[in-house]
Amino acid sequence: MHWQRILVGGTKGAGKAIADRFLRGGGTVIITARSAPEEETESHFVRADVSTSEGTTKVIPEMLDLFKGVDIIVHNVGGSSAPSGGFITVTDERWQQAINENLFPAVRLDRGLLPSTIERGSGVIIHVSSIQRTLPLYHSTLAYAAVKAALTNYSKALSNEVSPKEVRVVTVSPGFRETAAATRMFER
Repeated sequence: MHWQRILVGGTKGAGKAIADRFLRGGGTVIITARSAPEEETESHFVRADVSTSEGTTKVIPEMLDLFKGVDIIVHNVGGSSAPSGGFITVTDERWQQAINENLFPAVRLDRGLLPSTIERGSGVIIHVSSIQRTLPLYHSTLAYAAVKAALTNYSKALSNEVSPKEVRVVTVSPGFRETAAATRMFER
């Protein structure tokens, strides 16, 4: 079978590693990110900031028009840039930013792409959450941890809804990975 996989957030860190593995597995690999891959790649790249509705609105029609849908969606986008200092430092704007970066991309892209996956009769959606959903670092990642918990709950509810339609929805919650983003978090 010729798999069509979209990786949301696939040009750096863990996302790049997932993209490289997908490419070795064959099929079509579509990567979205705010910045282009640093190296030449065989994947189809869509530059979009999926933390905005405009970014997801750009991605969805391209996936449906060019590829007629996808078989596997990996939502790897997210992160935290909130300052350290605990709850008192997390402004409304930081909370909204955490939601926009860690929850809404999955919600919006699933809403736009999942109907075509259901129509295909099978598929997989993978939401990359975080171990912090249950073990938050309250002094530096309170909003991030809370929103990743929301993503995990959303993922479970979506799974309950679409698994009877032959679409699996799973959440993976990796522990610490030494990436540039993780280093920036520890430097805050």
